[in-house]
Amino acid sequence: MSDNTSVHRLLDEAFAGVAMTPEVQDLKEEIRTNLVDRVTELAVGGASPVDAARRAVDELGDVRAIVQGQFPGSVPDGAARTHGDVDDDALLAADGHATRARHESAAALAARHRVRPRPGYVAVTVLMSIVLAGSLVGTVLAAAGVARAETGPWLPTLFTAAAAAALGWIVGASLAQETTNNYPMPAGRAALFALGWALVLLGALLAVAHLLGSAPPAWLALDGLALVAGVVLLAYLATTSTNRTKPWALEQSRRHAEAGSRFDEDPAAAARFGIYTVVLWTLTGAAIFVVGSTAGWTWVPVPALIGFAVFMLLLARMNFGPASTRPRE
Repeated sequence: MSDNTSVHRLLDEAFAGVAMTPEVQDLKEEIRTNLVDRVTELAVGGASPVDAARRAVDELGDVRAIVQGQFPGSVPDGAARTHGDVDDDALLAADGHATRARHESAAALAARHRVRPRPGYVAVTVLMSIVLAGSLVGTVLAAAGVARAETGPWLPTLFTAAAAAALGWIVGASLAQETTNNYPMPAGRAALFALGWALVLLGALLAVAHLLGSAPPAWLALDGLALVAGVVLLAYLATTSTNRTKPWALEQSRRHAEAGSRFDEDPAAAARFGIYTVVLWTLTGAAIFVVGSTAGWTWVPVPALIGFAVFMLLLARMNFGPASTRPRE
């Protein structure tokens, strides 16, 4: 599997300063996919990650000129540059980043690539969370008031609409934010997710309110329609989702998937573990017999549990012990 981190970093550098509208973001992801496919082809042919990235970028041409041609005004005046400005030092730095990503821990990489939330987003999210919680409580109380004929039927509907709008904003705004692990979702797709969750909550809350208020069956049918529409929309979005994970996180996932058992890497350790296991359970069986014959069979679970605990500690030590216990290459 070829390492495409160089391409991702160069593409992010090429788009630096470009106004990232939803349309430009979609174009960037399309270019990213084409570059990754081309690098994979070149890597199969024997090219190194740096050489493959250089050739793919050279073949693509001026990225900012492409963006400016399709979306005039997206590139600030004087910011356009050719791919020749991406020199060998940048490529070597990108490849060095890829090598470093293979050796750093996930926690260290996450700390180095951390994206801090925008203060405005955090403040509005807290406000919307308060609105959501208050609206949920208000919906239940208003529905109970309708059941006792103390309030009009419009009150629970008002609270439900407020709760649905608050939830929709939280979902949509959260998906549109760049995070440490993921690129931001295009605004249009994030808005569809917001609409889907808003419809689900709207339908569910209205159904509860109408059941408590003994509403006509037609209202319950409309509630169910809103709920089904939201579920269908979310299902469509889930099945057509695209990868937004950043290169360093993808590299960590690949490393985690390729991590094997120590017993697969070290047959001698597997043999020792087998011998230790036989000895341990032989001693455990003898202890069970002795305890059962002397102290009574009621106490037999004690040596059995001790033997099991020692076995689990042995397994953890043998398979996940410190690096110093592993064989040197």
